Amino acid sequence: MSELFVEFAYAQLPKWGEELCGDSVSYARGKQGTIFSWSDGLGSGVKANILSTLTSRIIVSMLMKEAPLEEAIETIVETLPVCKSRKIAYSTFSVVQVTSTGEAYVAEFDNPPLFWVRNGRVMHVERHKHEIGKKVVLDFQARLQKNDWIVGITDGVVHAGIGGLWNLGWRWEKIASFLESTVNEHMDAEILANKIIDTTQRLYQGRLGDDATCIVAKIRLPRRLVLWAGPPEDPSRDEEIVERVLQFPGRKVVSGGTTGNILARVLKKDIRVDLTSLAPDVPPVGIIEGVDLLTEGILTLSTALRKLRSMSDGERNIRGHDGASRLLQFLLEADEISILGGRAINPAHQNPKLSGELSLKARILEELSEELRRRGKIVILEYY
Repeated sequence: MSELFVEFAYAQLPKWGEELCGDSVSYARGKQGTIFSWSDGLGSGVKANILSTLTSRIIVSMLMKEAPLEEAIETIVETLPVCKSRKIAYSTFSVVQVTSTGEAYVAEFDNPPLFWVRNGRVMHVERHKHEIGKKVVLDFQARLQKNDWIVGITDGVVHAGIGGLWNLGWRWEKIASFLESTVNEHMDAEILANKIIDTTQRLYQGRLGDDATCIVAKIRLPRRLVLWAGPPEDPSRDEEIVERVLQFPGRKVVSGGTTGNILARVLKKDIRVDLTSLAPDVPPVGIIEGVDLLTEGILTLSTALRKLRSMSDGERNIRGHDGASRLLQFLLEADEISILGGRAINPAHQNPKLSGELSLKARILEELSEELRRRGKIVILEYY
């Protein structure tokens, strides 16, 4: 589990009259930390989108494989298609790499300088020039801390309002002032990105003269959750697992009737049933001191998985007070999720044609983990 977490979001709008945005954003998280890049392709529309997509994806994928930035830029130069009319292959880029301890590396080529916000103020940093592949790249390193923000923009944001509401456009300095008056620790990255793009659209009076993109990274402590689903194969480990769940530094969810009874026995506490959470297809949740949520097992887990699969990638708010809805809301709000799957098999859930490891519960936990990872969650699934 990481020490600091990068909450990442972006918002963008295409140039007026274009269906595709000519800016692109790429993002990845791995052992090298969190890496994200954004690029503004030459012109607008499909060609610009191709140029920028290749640029941002190549940079992120190569840095994730520990390739030096110089090699990534050389690859971009060799890969980008050449514009037939202008005889050049051109796209800007910015890339940010943040480790779990907050060490950050930033490199920029022809994009507006990004904003680093700390304690409500935009930090001013000295950038260093490097010539890489005949491109002048500016870079700097910084030590980020909790509640810092990194905000990146493309030219379309800086130029918002030119010839209209503001003759000189929004400009970098005005955007910096906007950030200083807007950012607060209770705001999330998605809200801030949308605020900047909404303001950009208003300044253009709805007719954008250029593609506009805003990238936001909020540095904060990770939101952690442990989900204990099923008794351990060895009953002598019951107390060990209960202790691990209770000592977990984050939200605690227990799934399954037998699992809940083990928790109640070890804690010597009674379980109360919350009948207000009863739904036609989901049993009611239980209430017991020491955990944030206690649900039924297979039905609740499978319903939560089905609901998750039916949601769009950006959707986060769940309607409903039933156990599956509440479990899913907890999972979507978490950044790092530890799932403790019990190997003890309930005969009612076991297909005799399958081995114990392929029980229905195990398959649901595996599929739930994969779906959460696809949505950017860090998920560790262990069995006992």
